[in-house]
Amino acid sequence: KGKAFDHILIILLENTNYALAASDPYLQHLSQTGILLTNYHALTHPSQPNYIASIAGDYYGLNNDLDCSIPANYSTIVDLLEPKHLTWKTYQEDMPEICYKSSYTGDGLYFRKHNPFVIHESIAGNATRCKNVVPASQLPLDLFAAASSSSTSTPETPLPNYMYYTPNMINNGHNTTVRDASLFLSTFLPPLLTSPAILHSNTLVAITFDETEDYTIGDNLVYTLLLGSNDLVIPPSLKNTTDSTFYTHYSLLSTVESNWDLGNLGRNDANKKLANVFKLVADRTGYQNLEV
Repeated sequence: KGKAFDHILIILLENTNYALAASDPYLQHLSQTGILLTNYHALTHPSQPNYIASIAGDYYGLNNDLDCSIPANYSTIVDLLEPKHLTWKTYQEDMPEICYKSSYTGDGLYFRKHNPFVIHESIAGNATRCKNVVPASQLPLDLFAAASSSSTSTPETPLPNYMYYTPNMINNGHNTTVRDASLFLSTFLPPLLTSPAILHSNTLVAITFDETEDYTIGDNLVYTLLLGSNDLVIPPSLKNTTDSTFYTHYSLLSTVESNWDLGNLGRNDANKKLANVFKLVADRTGYQNLEV
């Protein structure tokens, strides 16, 4: 059990300026049911280092999307979750097989640069961990299995505690527009949030964008929204509200760490100037955020 949630689903979309995302009708509709983070920032450009930072607490000075492999002695969020017996899985749309390591698929829908888990050798080089890097088609199966187990005497739910979802190059808005990304969300989220496995699992859903489209926007402000599977995660009093606390992609790490008392990776996830914990969670864990 976490202090604020028992499961988290992180969804990363692509390359959109905050104002454009905030003007999208469906995202506006979604924000009425959750908490809009109005001061959340990506870290750098281009895409790949932002994805790496979101699970590792650093992007190690990387400034390109070329294939890279981070050595096995570099830790990630996985190294904090597993000792606490917390489960994890990443769902990658249009990835053709479990732990697929190639740069991209022939249809151009899946790209390795948006999958930070296979970039880390501590995961890609570990056969057991590799089994948790799965095509997104596995998610409905996991939801069904979790719902089935909750109606039996089986104490363990197959629903991972930590879930990281990367849509394909159309659904994430990379090769398309924010309208396509919101169209994806409008078909993806309603059945997800009403599925028995999610409804009864105290799940926090964090939707964000990896970076701004316009590199001249110095603060890299990106649209980020928190949704809850039920009123225990986000109470009615907090729905359709905003949070102006300063956050970055490192906050995705620090929030998870604070919720389950995981400690930290000793990188920027522990840097209080860059890694404030989402206020929703900090208020329940006692974490003191820094006013930046």
